Amino acid sequence: MVPVFSQSASVPVRLTDAMRSVFVELLVHGPLSRAEVARRLALSPSALTKVTKPLIEAGYLLEAAGESPATVGRPSQPLRVDASRMAFVGIKLTEDELFAVRTDLRATIQKEVARPLAGHEIDDVRGQIADVVGELTVPGRPLSAVGISLAGTATPSDPVVHTAPFLGWSQLPLAEMVEEAVSVPTVLDNDVRALTAAQQWFGEGVGHSSFALVTVGAGIGCGVVVGDRLVSGRSGATGLVGHLQIDDRGPLCERGHRGCARAYASSPAIRRSIAAALDQPDLTFDDCLAMAAGGHPVARRVFDDAGAALGQVVATVANITGPELVVLSGETVHMYNVCAEAFQAALIRHTHWTTTPVRVVVKPFAFNEWARGAAVAALQHLLLHR
Repeated sequence: MVPVFSQSASVPVRLTDAMRSVFVELLVHGPLSRAEVARRLALSPSALTKVTKPLIEAGYLLEAAGESPATVGRPSQPLRVDASRMAFVGIKLTEDELFAVRTDLRATIQKEVARPLAGHEIDDVRGQIADVVGELTVPGRPLSAVGISLAGTATPSDPVVHTAPFLGWSQLPLAEMVEEAVSVPTVLDNDVRALTAAQQWFGEGVGHSSFALVTVGAGIGCGVVVGDRLVSGRSGATGLVGHLQIDDRGPLCERGHRGCARAYASSPAIRRSIAAALDQPDLTFDDCLAMAAGGHPVARRVFDDAGAALGQVVATVANITGPELVVLSGETVHMYNVCAEAFQAALIRHTHWTTTPVRVVVKPFAFNEWARGAAVAALQHLLLHR
């Protein structure tokens, strides 16, 4: 048993495995009647009462009065989690910025801040993290955990960032350094996997035991949930689809790989291809997207190639993991409107002949979703120790 609820409650609540299961079920799917919780988790009414009593007494579970349908006999008030009882800070680090949010137990964003990074020296970054954690902390309401996500190799169970190419870090014990500075438990995660965690508990993944998230933006990333478990792999090295080869005669990516997904579909590669073809080096990605939407033949060809590359990536992920759905997201996923036809054609073409193309949900989001994902990664680590 682990006393994970000791910071906000007047009396520490030690979670048994059964208590943890009930709490997570209500957090993700609640409010639910006691009968429904018992059915979902195969618990007897007496066992459920024993499990929920300490959580109700400590105020983490509430009886949702007035939300129960009319029934014959003794009324049963649904149970729900009091999301205000715990708070988390999620931080997303990019090459040049820090984004941070404060959330409650259900990952509702209560406040957010953004700061340009002063540099990549760890003492500078740690100082900026400590400053925003202090800014997001409410007096008298201590934080339960801090989550930090970045593009690189990291997992919540390991305090070390093994690689972070954009920041130039390697084998850096970032979680320990930040935890020492802010006096709050701190965990790390890959940014795409943290975003997948948010979708798993509070987004498109709810109700699906297996799904994948594919992101497109400055790079191409993937997070996978199989059998209700978020896959982390060895040292967090999973979902590395960015350099999956699409065409060995294709363009080069920034690392010299010819015809990989990143060389076709990342926003820098798209912008670079169109700007070079038209000899207009000052074009932005949004300029290129507007040109494609307007029917410019060069821009349309590049975006169609990008859509086809993404379709092949999604088909490959689906062929390997067999998800119920794939969520397509990321900061430039709005380009799907221009290249949807090419995406769908490639998805069908590369799906294994024994199955049907996976259902794809296109989900644009605000950039603060990355930081929200980091907060959910911290929440899941606190409850599940993943």
